[in-house]
Order: sequence, then C-alpha cells, then structure tokens
Amino acid sequence: MGRRIDLSSLLGTPEDPRAAASLPPVSLPPVSRPPVSRDTYQLTVPLTDLTENPDNPRHELRDLDGLAETLRERGVLQALGVVSRGAFLAAHPQHADAVGDAPYVVLHGHRRLAAAKIAGLREVPVLVREDASRTDEDALIENVQRDDLTELEQARAIHGLIGSYGYSQRDVAGRIGKTQGFVSQRLSLMRLRPDLQEALADGLLSVEDARRIARLPADEQALPDAAAAAVPRARRDYGVIRLSARSTPEEVVDGLRRHLSPASLERLVELLGSR
Repeated sequence: MGRRIDLSSLLGTPEDPRAAASLPPVSLPPVSRPPVSRDTYQLTVPLTDLTENPDNPRHELRDLDGLAETLRERGVLQALGVVSRGAFLAAHPQHADAVGDAPYVVLHGHRRLAAAKIAGLREVPVLVREDASRTDEDALIENVQRDDLTELEQARAIHGLIGSYGYSQRDVAGRIGKTQGFVSQRLSLMRLRPDLQEALADGLLSVEDARRIARLPADEQALPDAAAAAVPRARRDYGVIRLSARSTPEEVVDGLRRHLSPASLERLVELLGSR
C-alpha cells in the first residue's frame, strides 16, 4: 500500500510549518520585464503638434488610401517615433524654418502620419525621445530594414550618411544589416545625371537600365530610346526655373510642373501650405 500524499504538500503550502522548513529552497527564474528608457515616454498628441523630419529618406508615400481605411477602423496601433522640437533643432539647427513651430518632429511613421490625416484622425499615439543626434541614421536603418524605400531613395540616404558621418561602405552595410554589395549597387545610382535620377524616380527608367547607364561618363549618359519617347519635351529641360513676378498663379504652376517631379511638386505645395 503506497504512502498517502497530502495535496497541500504538492502545492507548496503544507499545513505543518516544520514540513515547510524541511523543503528544499526553490529558485525561481527572474521576472522578465521590458526595458524602460528614461529618455523616452509615450503620449497622445494632436496631429497639428507634429511636423515631418526634413531628413526623412522617403520621398514618396505609397498606398496611403488602404492604410487610411485601416486606421479609421482600428486606429493607430503602433506609436509614431518623434523627438521634441528643441532636441531636434539642437542637433539640426539648419532645419529651423522647415520644422516651424510644431512641438514634435516625426522620426519614424511618416506614412502613418499622412494616412491619419487622410482618415480624419485628430490625434495619434507617439513615443517621444530626447536624443536627435542620429535621426537621419535611425530613419535610414528603420526604412531599409523594412524595405520601405525605393532604390533611389536608399541610394540618396546612404550617400548622405557617408557624407555626414564619414562612414565607409562597409560601415554603412553593417549598420543597416545589408551586404557591402547592396550598398555599392545603391550608390552606383548616384553617378546618374540629375535628369536621369528624376526619370528613375518617375518610373520612366528601370533600375537595371539605370545601373547600366551609371557606368558611363556623364556626357555619354542618355535615356534608352523607348523611355526617352515617353518623356514630354518640357520635362527634359532640367536646370534653372525662370518665373516672372508678373506671371499669373496658373502660369507659375505650369512652369513648376514642367521642371519638378510629381513628388517634388507635392512637397512644395505642402511647404507653402504650412506657412
């Protein structure tokens, strides 16, 4: 006949204090808690308190309508990463005019911010940080790791990092978690003439053709015949934009459209509307 076992002893709550004293000590694993940074805190702020980071590597925001519909139904589930205006300007004083008077500058979440405006939201959750010394590097790493940028946007951002911080291609590759070949391929696009970079951004030039053309000297670079035929003549005249003070608003807009890409024109309208 086996010995009867009291259930209380199995649960670790023996009725006899002497039995408790005889039990071996139990070592419990430490409780895992998410790290808390003293330099960040979460808030919910009005959209009017937010402005975009002028160093954001993303030049075009894609598929906003679908995201806006999701935000209408479920709200903003992932807080936008922001930095206080004072901290941002302490690190980037050259952007004072672009930032304006908004209390916070968006570091991560520009697409969510744009979609929230389309969705008619009045406020969004944000995670505020007080260090803006590496905002352009942080934005590049986040977007490249999520494949959120076009190849030309990646090229421009990587080129900016090398120029700003003196990184080698190997340094940049390590920081964004990509190969050195990835970095080298993107940087090759920066050897394109400005008008061909615009054609690439507008989808008139394929990345494969762009890389091939970039190997040529600047004076030998040209659009493939099929792509060149698709570009209106007015769009090929890149350079100084001449506008007369006597021009009507319609004439000014028409002149800008001939010289600016759709993304650049949209950004200009946004900046003028914020004044």
